[in-house]
Amino acid sequence: MEEDKFTEIIGWAKEQLHEEVSVSKETHGDRSDVFILSTSDKKYFLKVGNDLKKEYERLVWLEGRLPVPKVIAFKNFDGREALLISGMNGKNLKVLSKEWPVEKVVDKLAGAIRAFHSMKSSQFPLGNPKDGDVFIHGDASLPNFIFEGDKFSGYIDLGDMTTGEKETDFAAAIWSLQYNLGKGYGKMFLEKYGVTDVTEEMVERLRLKYEDMQEAWGL
Repeated sequence: MEEDKFTEIIGWAKEQLHEEVSVSKETHGDRSDVFILSTSDKKYFLKVGNDLKKEYERLVWLEGRLPVPKVIAFKNFDGREALLISGMNGKNLKVLSKEWPVEKVVDKLAGAIRAFHSMKSSQFPLGNPKDGDVFIHGDASLPNFIFEGDKFSGYIDLGDMTTGEKETDFAAAIWSLQYNLGKGYGKMFLEKYGVTDVTEEMVERLRLKYEDMQEAWGL
């Protein structure tokens, strides 16, 4: 994307905040270009990409239902979509995995995913849930769960949120745990979530499922 196009979109985002803003590029964003906009006391995130309307719609619907970023503004710039959202206090579980004991990270991840799945999927206007489906995050990897101290702050990167099988989120969680912490924690995660009769074969099947998801995303 051309630098002058970024300049236009960043200028638009600054206008929405009505404050002095400093801007930096987030080097480890998701599938979009991500900028951090900082005011004197708050932090916002500006995402620029081709398919952000889904995340915009989901965040608007989730407000008041689950702890998620607040949508400040959304706009289409000649086919490139811009989504400006509030930051969330705290650190993501990938960062915290360097600070917390492994079992604590696994326990917090399992609890946050279980809470997400507990919402009633029949209420969701953007999907077509089947019997047995639950709300799924869609990319339940460590960076997408924010904690402030021991308290859960919220969920981020919700563009793939939909209704479906729990295994979709299990797959992302297991892959992310192995990628960030090493082998051996998938079984612990599933057991902490509440899955019974867990086997290593089950864990490996789920890990490989997430690799297939990444391939479908073009990653």
